[in-house]
Amino acid sequence: MSFSNQVKEELIREIPDKNCCRRAELAALVHVNGQVISMDSERLKLVVQAEQAGTARKIYTLIKSLYGLHTTAHSKTRRRFKKTRIYEVHAIINNNRDAELWKRLQHFTSTSSRKKYLSADLIRRNCCKRAYLRGIFLSKGFINRPEGEYHLEIILQELSLAKEVQRLLTKFNLSSRIVERKRNLVLYIKEGEQIVDFLRVVGAHKALLDFENVRILKSMRNSINRQVNCETANLVKTIDASVRQIQLINRLVELKGWEFFPAQMRDLARVRIEYPDKSLKELGDLLDPPLSKSGAAYRMRKLERWAEEIIDIS
Repeated sequence: MSFSNQVKEELIREIPDKNCCRRAELAALVHVNGQVISMDSERLKLVVQAEQAGTARKIYTLIKSLYGLHTTAHSKTRRRFKKTRIYEVHAIINNNRDAELWKRLQHFTSTSSRKKYLSADLIRRNCCKRAYLRGIFLSKGFINRPEGEYHLEIILQELSLAKEVQRLLTKFNLSSRIVERKRNLVLYIKEGEQIVDFLRVVGAHKALLDFENVRILKSMRNSINRQVNCETANLVKTIDASVRQIQLINRLVELKGWEFFPAQMRDLARVRIEYPDKSLKELGDLLDPPLSKSGAAYRMRKLERWAEEIIDIS
């Protein structure tokens, strides 16, 4: 099972206790995938599609528990690149019996002429805002596995809805962007910490822990890699410097002999020849009296400049 489906399976099992939250989550599910079909002069049919059977069951449960409508669930296949099964939940609304109910349900459908989806009553409380975002993610959400690049997206078709969802995310300090992709609008989040916060907001607590565990391991691995790379780079610099210094010293010894070296420079040159793989700090520790790293570096630079001058003159 993909990580995205794992998150959705967890959210499917989350049934809000409060009716206000149930209405908000159902509204999100219907805003994205719902439509109203006129059956005759007295009856209308609300049709909501879902890509997962569990999501369809949740839609069915929410409609029945909130409104007591005659509701049925169906499955069918469609061909988009490959054979795919989708699910539909049908709810019958009688104009005479359910007139008041229909007025309250009308804003659920994206076919409504209204451009504003989120009324103040629908998401008045924070718990309702969380429920609405949960429904939006169940409808058209995707999250990449945490082992790869951090990426969460929600695919929507209408700009007005995308902007309202984006504004709703900002209520929880979640930053998102909207881009167009293949005639759809994609609202996405890229930062790992922001994705963790989103999972916490919508109530995917187990997925959040799994995501965080992988994130910690990746952080540790990256830290170790950086440290190894840094140490490797320092080792290469030490070896390059050592080779250059040894070549200068050997050349000067061939020309003038060891007696030509001043005493302090001769001691440093000898330990460099004897210990070619040592760092300057380690060379300083081998001298008598010992030198600090900065002292050894200063004396080595002085030795190199002096050797180069003598060699050039010779």
